[in-house]
Amino acid sequence: MELADLPNELLEKIFTFLPVNELVNVVSLVCSAWCDVIRTFVLPKQGLLHVRPVHPVTHQLIAMETVLKEQAVKPFPWTNLKLTIPNGDLPTQPEFMRFFNQQGHSLKTLTIQCTELTVDILAAFPTLYNLESLCIVSESESLYRPVPANVEMALTSIKSLTRLRLHLPSYTILRSVAFLSGARLVSLALERFEMELHHLRPLLDDHHRTLRELTVRVEEMKPLLTLLNSYPSLQLHRLNVKSAGNEDDFSDALIQLYDQQPQLRALTIGSELSLRAVDALPQKLLHLQELDLIAESINNCKALSELRHLRRLTLCLYDVRAWDETVQLEGVTELSLAVTFPLISPAIFCSFPCVDRLYLEDVDDDTLMRDIVVVRTLMACMRQVRVLDLENFVFKEREILNDGVVRFEEMERLECLKYSCRDMSDASLLTMNLPVLRELYLTHCPNVSFTGLSYLVRNCPLIERLHLESNKRGLEDEALELITRKLAHLRMLVLVNLRALTNLSLDSIVTNCFYLMVSYFIFIVIETF
Repeated sequence: MELADLPNELLEKIFTFLPVNELVNVVSLVCSAWCDVIRTFVLPKQGLLHVRPVHPVTHQLIAMETVLKEQAVKPFPWTNLKLTIPNGDLPTQPEFMRFFNQQGHSLKTLTIQCTELTVDILAAFPTLYNLESLCIVSESESLYRPVPANVEMALTSIKSLTRLRLHLPSYTILRSVAFLSGARLVSLALERFEMELHHLRPLLDDHHRTLRELTVRVEEMKPLLTLLNSYPSLQLHRLNVKSAGNEDDFSDALIQLYDQQPQLRALTIGSELSLRAVDALPQKLLHLQELDLIAESINNCKALSELRHLRRLTLCLYDVRAWDETVQLEGVTELSLAVTFPLISPAIFCSFPCVDRLYLEDVDDDTLMRDIVVVRTLMACMRQVRVLDLENFVFKEREILNDGVVRFEEMERLECLKYSCRDMSDASLLTMNLPVLRELYLTHCPNVSFTGLSYLVRNCPLIERLHLESNKRGLEDEALELITRKLAHLRMLVLVNLRALTNLSLDSIVTNCFYLMVSYFIFIVIETF
């Protein structure tokens, strides 16, 4: 039997093992039969349908009623839906309720973006009895709107709900949460504004035995930690908490949380930790895989090497001059550092020999000139990375081109580079002989010209995503025509504030870029002044 003879059901099963982006951008282009199978059977189950009032290709306004009417009669309904409701009129239209009456039972995940959560929107919720994940995002800034009268009836019907995410100006709808007692929440996220604990407590009372992931923003950290510590049967795997501002030391409550939640896999604390709280982490949370923290410094950095399961580390530090170069965190593959560069030791870059992805931010980017030893160590130690994000680091070109500094072209595995330079010229592009590079973001390239881009497209032929920003005169229509003609794999092109471009550049894009897209959408931004 040949591959072309396989039945659609078997092809569908095979295709479900591939990422959605690969299915759309690669596999669906093999033949029309595969394209039909992917678009008819696979995407409705795996992909995300975003219904919004702007056409994804032409960016023209479209009638939401028409879109919902078309989707309501689809024989293979989508299971993952994101719905943008532009105004309060749409939920009152018959097409809105007709869509949910016919397709609501198939939905597994639903994200609703609206100006305000109204009675008419909630009226569709009784059709969502198979829904497992719900996200509601409200753009309203009003804190004192009345609670919709049917909120309890609407949410009572969602018996299968396990993941709830709310971005609301006020969480007054949670005053009575008996309507959620039928569900068993595994993940809860309340992020937009500070949560009042008397709204959170009833949720935790009902769901603390099943809750595994919690994201919440509060006014003060200490009362929240005390509340979490009051539930002995609470077993969190992921915790993300952030407070509004300055507060009393909460180290004792946090260390108690470490003791009660030793099974934590991911921890994000969006408030500055004391040295004592940082030092206690490796002793208490031995199974941590992801850690995100803010601290003035880390005294006992050797203790971090005890976190043998740690894979993703995000540090925002003020002073790391005391970092011990003998520390080796070999398990960390994704590293994000936000540091004040005059107070950094180059030793910190030597502690992560297996980093695959690096994000670096200089909190104090007004530094006149960084210690060249630090820059050399950074580039030498990150020679093996696949993703290098220096967009918020903002080099000066003489730093990156200094003698002894590893050039980008020596990073043979580099697939994604985000690079910003105050005085970037063609000299920077001449260091980019990167045959496997797929994504390039140059967010500040004031002096780049046709010459530099000619070298770039010749030596980086596999670029799929290209972002060029902030160039007043060097990048003209001729340069863009070269990009669109030579980069045959280009899928995403973002052009921002390139002042020398004219309509001829648009003609080049239309003529040469047959496969330009971002997932499903063409996304081109050209700003001229």
